[in-house]
Amino acid sequence: MFRDDFTNTTAKVETSKYYDVVNFARQVKVPGYYSFGFNDNVCPPTTIYSAINVVNASKEIELFHDAAHWQYPEQSQAAKDWMYEKLGVR
Repeated sequence: MFRDDFTNTTAKVETSKYYDVVNFARQVKVPGYYSFGFNDNVCPPTTIYSAINVVNASKEIELFHDAAHWQYPEQSQAAKDWMYEKLGVR
């Protein structure tokens, strides 16, 4: 995000701290499938739950206890299956 002289300024780095995903999640109004790893050290489950909890739409949540900041093939397939069902493809 801050790779050049234009973006890598103290003011812009400080401003970026105000962009919390929870503020954007409040605007989600469509059904969602949320899958994440319990051991994620990049996006910890506490932050994911904070965002999901403010989504004002139906949601399906799947927590993988032994996953980190990556997905199992089964997670990817479950997300595809969820989307196909919503689209009426399957």
